[in-house]
Amino acid sequence: MVDKSTYSSLILLIQFYSLKISLSISFLLKFYIFYYEFPFLGNTTSGDYMIYEKLKKTFHQTSDLKHKKIGKMNVVYLESLCSSDKINEYILKNVPLKKNYLFLRDVISGPSVVFLDDIEQASFYLMNGYALCYDKKTMLVCEVKADLYRAIAPPTVEPSINGPKDAFNESIQTNLGLIKRRVRSENLVNENFTIGKKSQTQVSLLYIEGTANPTYIQEAQKLLNHISMDSLIEIESLQGYLEATNSPMPTALKTERPDKVSTALFAGKVVIIADNSPFAFILPAYFADFINPQGDLYVKATNANFLKVLRFLCLIITIVLPGLYISIINYNPETIPLNLLLSFQAARLGVPFPSAIEALFMISVCSVLRESDIRFPNSYGSSISILGALILGETAVSANVVSPIMIIIIGITFISALVFNSGNLIDGIRYYRLILLLCSTILGLYGFLLGCFILLLHLANMKTLSQPYLYPVAPFSSKYFFKSLLKKPKESQKEKNLLKQEGKL
Repeated sequence: MVDKSTYSSLILLIQFYSLKISLSISFLLKFYIFYYEFPFLGNTTSGDYMIYEKLKKTFHQTSDLKHKKIGKMNVVYLESLCSSDKINEYILKNVPLKKNYLFLRDVISGPSVVFLDDIEQASFYLMNGYALCYDKKTMLVCEVKADLYRAIAPPTVEPSINGPKDAFNESIQTNLGLIKRRVRSENLVNENFTIGKKSQTQVSLLYIEGTANPTYIQEAQKLLNHISMDSLIEIESLQGYLEATNSPMPTALKTERPDKVSTALFAGKVVIIADNSPFAFILPAYFADFINPQGDLYVKATNANFLKVLRFLCLIITIVLPGLYISIINYNPETIPLNLLLSFQAARLGVPFPSAIEALFMISVCSVLRESDIRFPNSYGSSISILGALILGETAVSANVVSPIMIIIIGITFISALVFNSGNLIDGIRYYRLILLLCSTILGLYGFLLGCFILLLHLANMKTLSQPYLYPVAPFSSKYFFKSLLKKPKESQKEKNLLKQEGKL
């Protein structure tokens, strides 16, 4: 019979060997899983240096491709795209602390690490600010991007007195952060696309699941999937693909304001942003969206509606005023009061050109001044434009090249266009203005009305992401009408409390 002490020793011995066997099996299982999860393991037989030489040939001996070997590990990166501080923090400083590491992943402490199974994949990650780390068993990349982007600055294209003062920059991650800081919802979807055969530019499609119309999402995905180009440097290169119409009027709303993008997402629209671009495109973009800036949301309804009506009047004036003046002064002078007509005729005495030639000349001059104002540096661009307008206007009147009334007409026309900050909208208005001027010159008031009718038909026939361009007017939608064209006054908290007490709310 076995005594008690011998039995206890036997039990302990069995437990010891059982634990040892289980640990060995667990290690083998982990090794097996790791091996088949990362197929590159054990495939490097050509030598560490041969990998670096292959990468040098791939990048055509570029001078900023750097290679460092520390112990068993090799590190390859592009110096111009990577941060040396991040390389030291995430990779190099950990190697002396873990000399006898089993897996390469144990040495890398970066937040974004991707395992590779083929050396051909390394080029894409190196060009995107990753460092390639490899030994004789494993290959992986760690994100160590340098901060090559400017800081967040106030909007310059769409300035506003009220509202947020931040704008997008050239980093797609920063732009996503500015949007997600406002749209704090797990339903915000970010779909990535790679556009540009050579540039490999990252493009993101944003929408809120459950809020965005599925038709908008499908149309936007279809447009992005069918884009084929060699390089995408700036998101404005996509405008020709996103706008399915040949009309001069824009059908994709470009903005640099994160608050405007967030408002569009909450309204059920989709947004497209791209790396290396400080702008975003909002789809669908109706005609009403271009004449109502984001700043209207931050003022009282009464003041906002006054500005909206004034802006709409400026839109009509800047399109129709030159053509209307030409049609009346040349073909229907009887519609003008006699005293005013005599003043017009007295102002035109000595001018050798017809009114239509005067108008075309002044429109061309003002267009040149506008372009010079845009191209010149901000410090003195506006001053040169104002000085040029004063000198040219005074000289033209003194030399009897144009009449003073024509300068007033064209001046009001271009000042009315300055109300809008969308350059694409102003360019479209320019074409419509010239069409009406041409129709009025040939057929007078009848041609003017005919041109207006044709332009309205053209706008009504336009589509933006398969949606009517004149929405919410045609077809009419009261909900979106009071969000865009007019601002409905909100009920005060006192009125809401009274309604609650009466059981009406």
